[in-house]
Amino acid sequence: MPHTVKNILIITTLFFICFTGRAQSPVNPVIIETKVHTGMVFPLYEALSYLIEDDIYAFDVTVNFPAYGKDFWEKLYNYPRPGAGYSFWTLGNNDVFGKAHALYGYINIPITKRSDKFSLNYQISIGGAYLTKRFDISENHINRAVSSHANIFFRFGVDAKIKYNPRSEFVIEAGGTHFSNGKIKSPNYGLNSGTLSIGFNYLIGNYPAIIQEPEIPETVKLYEQSLFYSAGVKVYDNLLDYKYFTSSFSYNLERILNHRRRIGLGADLFYDGSINEALAVEEGNQEDEFRNLIRAGLHVSYAARYKQVIMGIHAGHYFYSKYTVLTKLYTRLSVQYMLSEHLSAGLTLRSHFGKADCMEIGMGYYW
Repeated sequence: MPHTVKNILIITTLFFICFTGRAQSPVNPVIIETKVHTGMVFPLYEALSYLIEDDIYAFDVTVNFPAYGKDFWEKLYNYPRPGAGYSFWTLGNNDVFGKAHALYGYINIPITKRSDKFSLNYQISIGGAYLTKRFDISENHINRAVSSHANIFFRFGVDAKIKYNPRSEFVIEAGGTHFSNGKIKSPNYGLNSGTLSIGFNYLIGNYPAIIQEPEIPETVKLYEQSLFYSAGVKVYDNLLDYKYFTSSFSYNLERILNHRRRIGLGADLFYDGSINEALAVEEGNQEDEFRNLIRAGLHVSYAARYKQVIMGIHAGHYFYSKYTVLTKLYTRLSVQYMLSEHLSAGLTLRSHFGKADCMEIGMGYYW
């Protein structure tokens, strides 16, 4: 067994003993969960393939706050478990990629109906990560995966929870993890991995909890429109590290299927200050014109809402773009928080065939 895994198991055991030994039944129940992961890096680029020398090992500890139906959203999502956690990762090559430390928020949502003994769930985790090694032209020039210590952490997993006593569950999970800086520095191929995990949790607090059954209101609107403006910075794929301004303006018309889900279509207008450099390098185009920096597209969309949070994806096609070396297709992931009935603040990430293009923050208006 690798030395890292031994340390992880020791830490897991000590942490679990510490918390279970001090369970004093607070008013609001919380669940402490620990997991260990093992798997492998899946390099999307040939430049990374030969660098993978070892499997991935990881450990995380989380605190989640189980929902018992204080509002209708919790009932709609089968009484989910939102929470926050810390995660430690090896990355397949300690000399080149180093290790990762991540802090993140997440929500664990049952797929099956609530059960006393067994549940099948999916979990979405989003946060920030610190990677100990990064690209350096003189000391670590073969690390094309990450060029900054600060990165985005994203994980999607499916797990089965099996209750083995009134307060504890055994957890089995399969999932995928992504580290990337959103192209604020270059190179930025990112690191993607798939893992299998086992863990256990312990509920601290009042048990059994009283499950409430709030009434689910009727949806008021059939359609909703929105405008969203966002802006950010990016680099072109070279080592100069010059930052270019990017921005986007989007209109979306959505059909509200129910409280949870909505589908839509819309239009996007993008500005990308790096395109003139890209055209000069890749196509030999020496024109330095503003019209090159504008792209326009049409998209279809899907979004899911939980309370004030809306997570969405746009799949679009550029109908106007002077730069088409990569593709005319784009995807856009977004996370928005509703500040009021009409105003939102959020983060977007645009990509082309899985390659991050730019990350932006912005504000939206719904009506």
